[in-house]
Amino acid sequence: MGDEGQRVPGRWNQRQRDWAVSLWVPFLAACCGSFVLFAVLDPHAIAQGWVLGWETGVRLVYGLGFAFCFLIAFMASRLTTYMIRTGPRRGHAQGKGRQRPPEVHDPAEGNPDLEGQKWQ
Repeated sequence: MGDEGQRVPGRWNQRQRDWAVSLWVPFLAACCGSFVLFAVLDPHAIAQGWVLGWETGVRLVYGLGFAFCFLIAFMASRLTTYMIRTGPRRGHAQGKGRQRPPEVHDPAEGNPDLEGQKWQ
């Protein structure tokens, strides 16, 4: 139908898709995480017991909780994307691209001081 080298109009490249997934998934996780976080913690008590001198409201507490959940999920998402993109290529499970295991030698071969000792 078309050349594989041509780019389809309106289609995102791999990097754009990776960033979109890396932002969307943490957003959903932060929504669920802040729901659970504020089911356990009372934002009014946090706003009243704020240590710093500036005034905090309930909305700021909700926003900071969401931002905390989002940043944790975002870091996990980017690390996962990095590990997937830099991992072994296809065929690695079948042995393609793997390095040979190192050859095992007797330690006494290269060191005359170790001759006559058992190593197993």
